[in-house]
Amino acid sequence: MRDRGNFASNRIHSLAGFLNFNLNDNGDHDHLQQTVRLTHFIGYAPDMFDSSSHWDQLHDKPRFRPIYPNDHVVRFLMANRELQEKHPPARCLDIGLGAGRHTRLAAELGFQAFGMDISFVGLQHARERLLTAGLQASLSQASMLALPYRDCSFAIVLSYGVFYYGTANQMRQALAEVHRILVPGGKAFVVLRTTDDCRFGKGVRLEHNTFQLSITETNELHSTQHFLAADEVPVYFARFVQVSFEKTETTFGNRSGINSDWLITVEK
Repeated sequence: MRDRGNFASNRIHSLAGFLNFNLNDNGDHDHLQQTVRLTHFIGYAPDMFDSSSHWDQLHDKPRFRPIYPNDHVVRFLMANRELQEKHPPARCLDIGLGAGRHTRLAAELGFQAFGMDISFVGLQHARERLLTAGLQASLSQASMLALPYRDCSFAIVLSYGVFYYGTANQMRQALAEVHRILVPGGKAFVVLRTTDDCRFGKGVRLEHNTFQLSITETNELHSTQHFLAADEVPVYFARFVQVSFEKTETTFGNRSGINSDWLITVEK
């Protein structure tokens, strides 16, 4: 049986530029405790720095920093507040938090909130939002492929529109990380793109259902994205004891395009 403490330590030391903000705001911002680790961490995902720069540029623009949480995330967190009693202190991790709208919601609902992203700019905006709201959270800069957290340490995990940025193997690795850090009985809410999404097939095919996009209608030119068909969802989430998923679709551009997503709820 592996040593979870050593395993977690090794994962943290495998991250390049792992950054952590601990927000302990007691009403006085002068007493904010901030810890920054930027020493001898190596070995990000090969494309992480390019991806980080891309998202840094987007998060500089207000339109890519939505304020209000997605209604599906609201429903999921509200429906699972019982986990606060079952698994105190009910740690909730928001993977790919962006500017922190869902991390903030988790904190407001009484979860011990954590958020991580590869974008330092996004983390800065999330930090300011949390401070302004007087909320506590721990924010980290890291890759979805090697989460800097111990095994079985979170009751709730959120990933809203993150894991499809990459290859099939990277999606599987990110999902394996979610399973690793969830406590038994913990739940995750993951949003992935379906093969009916308007981006599917628009670009260079890299592998099955994976494309380097060539479209200019969105902000995703040259990004690598992996899409799932309905029969693939249970396969990708096979390690979880319970899996349920729904499909949601929204048109845009006077119905010229369609966003098509899987809303996936799982339990470890």
